[in-house]
Amino acid sequence: MKTMKIGILLCGDVPAELVDTFGSYTECLRTQLRLDECDSVTVWDLYRAGELPDDINQCDAYIVGGSPSGVHDGLDWVCRLSQFIRNAFYGRKKLFGICFGHQVINHALGGAVKRSEKGWGLGVYGVQLRQNIGALKTGHNLQLIAVHQDQVIRPGQGFEVLAGNAFCPNYITRYKNQILTVQGHPEFSGPFFNALLNQRTAKFKPEEIKKAQVTDDSLICNRRFNRAVNEFLAS
Repeated sequence: MKTMKIGILLCGDVPAELVDTFGSYTECLRTQLRLDECDSVTVWDLYRAGELPDDINQCDAYIVGGSPSGVHDGLDWVCRLSQFIRNAFYGRKKLFGICFGHQVINHALGGAVKRSEKGWGLGVYGVQLRQNIGALKTGHNLQLIAVHQDQVIRPGQGFEVLAGNAFCPNYITRYKNQILTVQGHPEFSGPFFNALLNQRTAKFKPEEIKKAQVTDDSLICNRRFNRAVNEFLAS
């Protein structure tokens, strides 16, 4: 990746019980997206400490990751994040959104997000690419780990949909060469996701957890997708 300054807007973290084994959420992003190849990576702890950059020009690109919260939860930090996204957009900064990040970026820029009547998107499921994303070509079946109830039901103004399926039609969105968002979790590995599921026994039924468990990490397209993200961020 070319020399650039990346900002991570932290909207959630790895459960404390899993940090020793898998690292923090920031460490997951650094590793999977090879962010240590950048000139600098700065983290703002938004959801716990309310931190945001004082100036959008502090970084060249911003990553908005996953969160247990939703865009309609009425949280002050989510409202402040939405305004920051709009400022960064009009300031022509690059944005990359993952899961909640995908939803809040589209929401902040004129789209719509709601709780899906189809239920949870839980585990690995495939979506077909409708357009090229870097080296990933139209028609490719992209498989990433997912864990979400909310979905983007209308993309942000001027956004194009790059991938989707019947369950989640607006799975990947893009605005020109400035914004890229994905509903899945390219920063999650199979072992981490399985451990996370086992932390969520109060939320999911045993049969749901069993069905969602990742049994073959090689089926997940993390590396190929993350290379495309690297190309997007560096271009």
